[in-house]
Amino acid sequence: LKLWLLGTSPRQGGMTGTELLAICRWSVTVFASRLVRVAAGDANLPLTCHACTYLFRPSRLPTPFQSAERFLPQACNCTGVVGCKFPGGGPGRLQPCPVEVEAH
Repeated sequence: LKLWLLGTSPRQGGMTGTELLAICRWSVTVFASRLVRVAAGDANLPLTCHACTYLFRPSRLPTPFQSAERFLPQACNCTGVVGCKFPGGGPGRLQPCPVEVEAH
C-alpha cells in the first residue's frame, strides 16, 4: 500500500514512514476537532480556517515533524473575530511557536 500525502513524492528525502504517520495522526486530530465544533454548532467558530492548507501536506510542515509536533496546535481552538490561529497565505512552511503548546 502506497501512502502519498499531498505535496509528497517517494523521491522526497528525509521523510520516513514514522514521520508520515505522525503527520497523518496530527492532521486527523486537528481536522476532527474542527468537525466536532462544526457539528456542535459552535458560535465562536470562525468561518475561515487556514489549517486546511497545512493538514496532510508534509511540504508545508516543519521538518523533522516529530520533534516540532509538540509546538504545533493540537486541536482547532480558533475563536471569534480574530479567526484561525493558523497563519493564512504564503508559500512557506508552518513555523512552530517558540513556547510549547499545552496538551488538553
